[in-house]
Amino acid sequence: MGAGASLKARVTVLVHDVSSAQRLIDVAKLAYGLGFTHLVATKVYGAAASSGVPEVTRLALRLGRSFSVLPSVKDAIELFAPDKVVVVSREYGEPVEPWSYAEKLASSQGSVLIVFGGIDAAPGKDVAGLGEAVYPVGTEARLTPVAEAALLLYPLSRILSRETS
Repeated sequence: MGAGASLKARVTVLVHDVSSAQRLIDVAKLAYGLGFTHLVATKVYGAAASSGVPEVTRLALRLGRSFSVLPSVKDAIELFAPDKVVVVSREYGEPVEPWSYAEKLASSQGSVLIVFGGIDAAPGKDVAGLGEAVYPVGTEARLTPVAEAALLLYPLSRILSRETS
């Protein structure tokens, strides 16, 4: 595990309010594939709970990564105690340019929890109010949760990897 991996360990990716097994699996593959080591799912129900959680658990174990399922975002904040919470919400967030925002996050000290919505509606005001609410600039409508995660996590992964090479 290189130094970039240790910086990526400061980042916890959280998917909130997810019922689709495939969406949960896709977010896990994205986060783990970009080198992030911690994934949390909150408010998991339906197919995501019955078949997505076992599949993501298997993937995490195979890759030596962590995966946790918790009741709420508040529980995740309480247990992980991040220094910064970012909530991706088109309805309540401020527009950010993904690469510039990734630079800002990478240069900050401490741990970061990044919350992505797991359903087509973005996280609500109650969740958005738990941290700094943002969304990728230049989008005309809410993207799928996996697309939003890719737009924001890829630059962060590249910058964190670059800082250690």
